[in-house]
Amino acid sequence: MGISTFLLFERGKSAPAYDLLRSLNSICIKENLFFDNDEDCSSSEGTLKYSRAYISDRPFKEDYSRPLCFSVYDEPYEYQIISFKWDDTNSQYFKAVVSDDFCDNEDLLLRFSHAILNIYPTAKIWIEEDWFYTLEDLDKIVNMPYNNDWCYKNPKN
Repeated sequence: MGISTFLLFERGKSAPAYDLLRSLNSICIKENLFFDNDEDCSSSEGTLKYSRAYISDRPFKEDYSRPLCFSVYDEPYEYQIISFKWDDTNSQYFKAVVSDDFCDNEDLLLRFSHAILNIYPTAKIWIEEDWFYTLEDLDKIVNMPYNNDWCYKNPKN
């Protein structure tokens, strides 16, 4: 079983799925990464509700273990609201972008996470632990010597 990553927005404040998908593509262009998406699902009004996106620093056909796979959701979306007992704000969050397991791709996850929070600085990254990563946290992490375990450590410690 792997660990997933979540881009969280406060409930009711997330970016539309179309904008998120466009941001993922922009990150890939800026960071010289490869991008693809599929499984687009739209509402009857034509609003993008869900898409599957893939990013990699290597061509997809050359290294099948390298791509990060993301599900992109438009708010509201069933089962995408979450709250945490350890979060003192008592906020509810919308899981707008959800990754599959990122094992052995922690460096690529850091590049992506830092880039997406630069676009959406009020969002948070949650990696199935009792803390979030904010843009401020990731700014500090990317300016330190790289540590592959960055995503398994509380950034406040």
